[in-house]
Amino acid sequence: MKLGLRMVDGVFLERPNRYLARVRIDGEEVPAHVPDPGRLPGLMIPGRKIRLIHNPGPHRKTQYTLALVRHGRIWVGVYPSFANNLVAEALEKNRLKPFSGYTQATPEVKMGNSRFDFKLDFPAGPAYVEVKCVSFVERGIGRFPDAPTLRGQKHLKELVELRGEGCRTAVVFVSPRSDARSITSNDAIDPVFGECLRAAKKAGVELYGYNCRVSQSSLSINREVEVFL
Repeated sequence: MKLGLRMVDGVFLERPNRYLARVRIDGEEVPAHVPDPGRLPGLMIPGRKIRLIHNPGPHRKTQYTLALVRHGRIWVGVYPSFANNLVAEALEKNRLKPFSGYTQATPEVKMGNSRFDFKLDFPAGPAYVEVKCVSFVERGIGRFPDAPTLRGQKHLKELVELRGEGCRTAVVFVSPRSDARSITSNDAIDPVFGECLRAAKKAGVELYGYNCRVSQSSLSINREVEVFL
């Protein structure tokens, strides 16, 4: 997935609130939108190199959106919707083996009281798939979430309900960085989500994890990694 032509380099300075960063671009301090409201531990450190999307518009409060953060020798994606785009691209190219054989993929499908990221039609029936972006990695282990998520808990409970009705359901964890070797629930941050995830697995909700290749101008799903609980 190409990040586009309007990418610029910058330096992260501070994060006044969840959705706003102060950055330096070509020597000038400017505000930038932070699309990930999570805590992004270990990433939002003053002085870090960053890559931003330049997207000015009459109704935007900022002209820039934070897309990548340099973390040691790797780039890390900090734009959660990248995960959905990567899954959509991989599905289209038939690169996700657990979902091979589907006949149609429909994004953003409302079912019950939730909207799921994908509905995949198979000859045997539909599969409802929710995608979660895992930007926090500690000693090779991706941990989700990095902030409490009532929405994530709700999604898991409804996937369990759908599974009980006979539908195939799955959660796909995508880590937009190359150093994730496995993925697990972050019980220290959101123990309820961890409980819901374990209950979902027990109920038959499928769990998959992937890490990514990330360059300063592109991202792609790299390989499947273990999801352990």
